[in-house]
Amino acid sequence: MRQDGQASGHGIFRWFLSLSLRRKLLFTLLPTLMGILLITGYLNYQISNRYTEIGLERTARLQALAMAHEVEIRLGAYRQELLFIAHGQLDAQSLRDHLARKDASGGLPVRELAFFSPELTGHIFMVACGSAAFEVPEPMLHAVKPSHFLHFEALSRLAPGEVMLFPVEEAEYPFPLETNANNRVFSPVIRMATVVPVGDSGQRGYLFLGFEARELRNILSIFNSTRSPLHAFSRSNELRFSYMIDTDGWMLFQSESIEQSGAEISTMLARGGHEGTLGKPGLATAFLPDKADAAYWDMITDIRAGQQNCLILKDQDKSLNQVNSHFLAYAPVRFYGGGGGQAQVVGGIAFVDRSQLTLVAGYRHLDVMFIITITTIGIMTLLVYLLSRYITLPIFQLARAVRDMDLTRPEEVELPAAGFETNNLKAAVNSLVARLRDQMEQTWRKDQELLLVSMQERASIDESHTDGGAISPLPEIIGSGVKIAQMKSDILKAARVDVDVLVVGETGTGKQLAAEAIHNHSARSGRPFISINCGALDENLLLDTLFGHTKGAYTEAKGERKGAFLEADGGTLFLDEIQATSPMGQQALLRAIAMRKIKPLGSDREVDVNVRLIAATNVDLTAMIEDRTFREDLYYRLRVLTINVPPLREHRESIPSLALYYLRQAEALVGKVGLALSRGAIEKMNAYGWPGNIRELVNCITRAAVMVENEVIQANDIQLEEERLADWHPLTLSSVPVAAPAAAWGGDVSADPPFAAAATPSAKPASGPDPALHPSGIRLNERQSKVYPLLVARGGITRSEYQDFVGDGLPSRTAIYDLNDLVKKGCLVKVGSGPATRYELKMARKPSRN
Repeated sequence: MRQDGQASGHGIFRWFLSLSLRRKLLFTLLPTLMGILLITGYLNYQISNRYTEIGLERTARLQALAMAHEVEIRLGAYRQELLFIAHGQLDAQSLRDHLARKDASGGLPVRELAFFSPELTGHIFMVACGSAAFEVPEPMLHAVKPSHFLHFEALSRLAPGEVMLFPVEEAEYPFPLETNANNRVFSPVIRMATVVPVGDSGQRGYLFLGFEARELRNILSIFNSTRSPLHAFSRSNELRFSYMIDTDGWMLFQSESIEQSGAEISTMLARGGHEGTLGKPGLATAFLPDKADAAYWDMITDIRAGQQNCLILKDQDKSLNQVNSHFLAYAPVRFYGGGGGQAQVVGGIAFVDRSQLTLVAGYRHLDVMFIITITTIGIMTLLVYLLSRYITLPIFQLARAVRDMDLTRPEEVELPAAGFETNNLKAAVNSLVARLRDQMEQTWRKDQELLLVSMQERASIDESHTDGGAISPLPEIIGSGVKIAQMKSDILKAARVDVDVLVVGETGTGKQLAAEAIHNHSARSGRPFISINCGALDENLLLDTLFGHTKGAYTEAKGERKGAFLEADGGTLFLDEIQATSPMGQQALLRAIAMRKIKPLGSDREVDVNVRLIAATNVDLTAMIEDRTFREDLYYRLRVLTINVPPLREHRESIPSLALYYLRQAEALVGKVGLALSRGAIEKMNAYGWPGNIRELVNCITRAAVMVENEVIQANDIQLEEERLADWHPLTLSSVPVAAPAAAWGGDVSADPPFAAAATPSAKPASGPDPALHPSGIRLNERQSKVYPLLVARGGITRSEYQDFVGDGLPSRTAIYDLNDLVKKGCLVKVGSGPATRYELKMARKPSRN
């Protein structure tokens, strides 16, 4: 038998394999998809149904709580009314007038109002019926049922100001008419009573107020109608009602249609589905369910404990509705009788909601799932048809792939597995493709070897462009391209007019060179050009550097200092990193620019200055204005004309000529001649982003000139910033060439020299403690020789940096002496004054970078 089963299984498997791909997909995907949809739909239905029930449950709770609260408010209003009357005149006329005023003003309806004197006589009993009021004579008080005298014992324990609430009772009143002297009025009423002190004897009377139970019933009816304060949207005509119960479990009355506000109270709907006792003494319509109704008596227990809840109960009879369950929400009703205690639970409100929302939602869910299932089956059938159409044609695809193959770059054919024959054909084609690619790869390698040799050859760069061109209007600006041409045009236009200029550009783009070009081509070219770096000075030093001071202006002011404005008088004052100026400095600059007057520190006299101001920044000043870190008025004073200096990555066509120009300067600096750049080096530099702009390019070319051992600088000799940081080590004197022509100290490695933090060199000069020789033959002392390699790499230095590099607590006086000595020997040039003084490598003012 087992063998028969295995044979049958193999037969089915072979039959399945013999099917076409289209049928295989249909027999596997469609049943699986339908199963997934059915499971997903069922789970979605359960989840959505649960959350729908939660929403309905919360709505039912809210309805019950709102009705209970409104009933409590109405009971409290009647209690206030009773106490108000108790504080007035308690005679027949006063009570009659009170009832008349209430009827005329539309106040709370009152059925009875009675005062019982502590004496045997003097009782007053008023019965209201519509707008008429009748005083029941004392001899007829026995006709009022139930009798008020039955409550006197309970009322005797009340204190003044306390109110006792009595249960709903069917009351009978004598109300004679002209046509019927024995007329009686029957009404279910709710009575309240309080004690009233009479005279000074300490005796107490009792004041009763009764109102119809329909008043509370109508509250429930309103909340179950479109006039409900909670009515926010229209609901379907489903069976919903509410009813009031007391703490003993009796159903007292139920809500009715809002149009039947005068109908008698009833419990017909409320007692539906329950078995129990109909009618109790004093109220024939009341109903008490049997103790077997566990859910009902759980509700009564919760109400007695002052708790609210909502139950979902199953319906045994669907004749009332199509649903088989309903919501039963309930909340306690409390009454505060006074006396400083807490409000007591006197009953509760139950709300029954047989909503069909879950049923309707379920039908809609089934409709949607049916549509989704049919649509999905149709889509999947279409997809299976389309996929099988393409997948079952692998031979044609293979032929098409071979026919359309790019023979210059052949790729292996990739087709889905579709049979043994097709796979054999594909393998044969791919074998041919692999042989062809192998031959092409060998040819490509030979070409790459030839290209590598070509990239190592000397690059052909027109050196006539490195001096700016013979007829260039700005020979000091090296570069080409649209943006460089625009910048040159802007510089010449700015040079023709004598207004302030704002130069904007990233760090290292040559903003100072642009400022010098404006000055050199302006009418002030024969006058001083003073450069101040605002970012290198604190507030006080910057103000002192700009405006100077008089002798004795402060403790260390041993002599008079003119300041940059006076030093540049008649010429141009260049303020770099203007964004770093403090608020006080900005204010002082604004006044100086606006008035063209300055007042040196310690002086009471203002001095006129004739200075053209050029400011430079590498940040967005408008953003600083929004951040309130830069004055807007100063910004518009400076930005009469704006020169934008483009970053190097935006004019890559300038890289070859710039690189060759700085290579010539580096040759003179390191004592080499005949250096050249290879084609590979040029391509590598053209492909780099240059975040440090031309300043980074200068350092890169200088490093390559220092480190290269051959005449032609190759691509691997060009160490870009990320490569240099990966294997960086401090320069030492042994890595610097020993000799260089004296002409090296005549060019400028960087008109705006780079400066970055570096470790203090620990290597000693190769010549030991004896004085070393400068490459041009100038003799240097041990300290100067120690710092010289870093000067070559950095392009400049300050006095404090010189002290840090030398170390050993070098005094400031000694550092200044060494640096001034290098200035005298023609090695360095002193730039700036005061704390902003900087010593840069002395280069001839030849055409430089932009």
